[in-house]
Amino acid sequence: MRSKKVAKIALYAASYSVLTVILSPISYGPIQVRISEFMTLFPFIDKLAIPGLFIGCAIANLFSPAGWIDVIFGSLFTLIAAYLTRKMPNVYLSPIPPILINAFGVSLYLHLFFKLPYLLNVLYIGVGETIATYIIGLPILLYIFRNENLKKFFTEE
Repeated sequence: MRSKKVAKIALYAASYSVLTVILSPISYGPIQVRISEFMTLFPFIDKLAIPGLFIGCAIANLFSPAGWIDVIFGSLFTLIAAYLTRKMPNVYLSPIPPILINAFGVSLYLHLFFKLPYLLNVLYIGVGETIATYIIGLPILLYIFRNENLKKFFTEE
């Protein structure tokens, strides 16, 4: 793998993990708006974001109160969501995989850890993901598409 690709993957991983940890009061728990999840839309335009987000999520989840289960399963759900985001037919649908995968997947173990009803946890996580992806991420992604320099960075390998 070329060093430029490795550096780009590392940039995604570092950005995701640092942003998550810095905003840890709202990044972890049964009610969360993990702001770094806006980056889960980046696979739509850059396939290198997929491993970067997976690694970044694994690092960020080392600090999770849910512990190793969040490191393993949270990172796996992020990997699945990133892969599916890459396959979406248009930019406006790109937030759907992260919202659905995290709302239903992450809630599988968080509702047990925090002793909350599953469907309530699905609602909490789903609303947080919607804020991170549709309200924050989609405008950023649309801005990237309009800015040629940024678009070149994200689409160039």
